[in-house]
This record gives sequence, structure tokens and C-alpha cells, in this order.
Amino acid sequence: MNISPEEAEKALLEIEASRVAMRGAIRSHRGHLFLWLWGFVWMAMSALYWIDGHRFLWEIVAFAAAGIVGSFVIGIVQDRQIRSRFDRRFAAVCATLLVFGYGVWPVLFGGFASHKAAFGYFSLLWMQLYIVAGIWFDIYLLWVGLAVTALIVAGFLLAPGFFWAFTLLCGAVLVGSGFYVRYFWR
Repeated sequence: MNISPEEAEKALLEIEASRVAMRGAIRSHRGHLFLWLWGFVWMAMSALYWIDGHRFLWEIVAFAAAGIVGSFVIGIVQDRQIRSRFDRRFAAVCATLLVFGYGVWPVLFGGFASHKAAFGYFSLLWMQLYIVAGIWFDIYLLWVGLAVTALIVAGFLLAPGFFWAFTLLCGAVLVGSGFYVRYFWR
């Protein structure tokens, strides 16, 4: 079978158009919406916590619940646009980390010395999930998890009086990473 140079050129152009369309679809569903959502939720919870965490405890819980609901909505909408297989092993790893992180370790070690320690601990627990997701799926999540972890540890150990500023910055890192992933990640 012989094809003409025009047919070959047309086929190559169709392949390139398909590749560009696929890259665009993947880029627009790569997790930037989750990063934006959780970045803003993180900043709101952090601001309320540092204004008066005891007084705003239920509002902080409400923001977290809204973030969870928002994550499910984003996941459902995106699943309709790009089908992918649910990774049960990854879900099991996440569930294990969360069960131990929320249920076993705090109880085993008798809780936390302060609310700041609890906030730092649970933030680091979630960053551990980002790091695992980065190892498992996409490297940018690894770097986001490491960057936020570094900020939390630096704020907690090096500038405890300004820990609240570091936690706000962590939310900004998530939001900024969302913009990077959406518009620049290839």
C-alpha cells in the first residue's frame, strides 16, 4: 500500500491535533481544581484558627466538610469527562495513613501539647498523602507536599511566633501550584 505525500502529511497533522487535544484534556483535569479548593479552604481554616481557634472550631470543621464535599463534586464532574480506573491500592494506602494518623498515633501518644502542635501534626499528615500521591501518580504532588511540609516544619521550629503566617503561606502554595499545574505543567 502506497500513500501519497499529501495523505501522509494529512495523517501526521491529524495525529498532532489529536495529541494536542489529549494534552489539553489531561492538563485541564490534572488536579488544579483540588489544589485551588484546598488552598483556599486551608487559608480560611488557618485564619480562623489563629484569630481564635476555640471560638471558631465549628466554622473550621465546616470549612473542612465543605472542602470534602467540593472534592467529591469535582471528582464526579471530572470522572464524567475523562474516565479513569479507580486505584483501590492507592485508596487503601490513604485510608491506612488516615486511620493511623487520626486514630492510632494521637491516642497512643496521649494527644497534643498544644493546639498549634495538633494543627501542625494534622497538616503534616495530609502532606504525607500528597507525597504518596506524587510518588504514585504525578510528581508535582510530591513537590507540593514537600514544599508545604518544609514550610510547616520551618514555621513550627524556627518561627513559632509566626507559625500562623507559615500556615497561611501553605494555602497560598497550594493555590499557586494549582495555577502552575493548570497553565504551565506539560
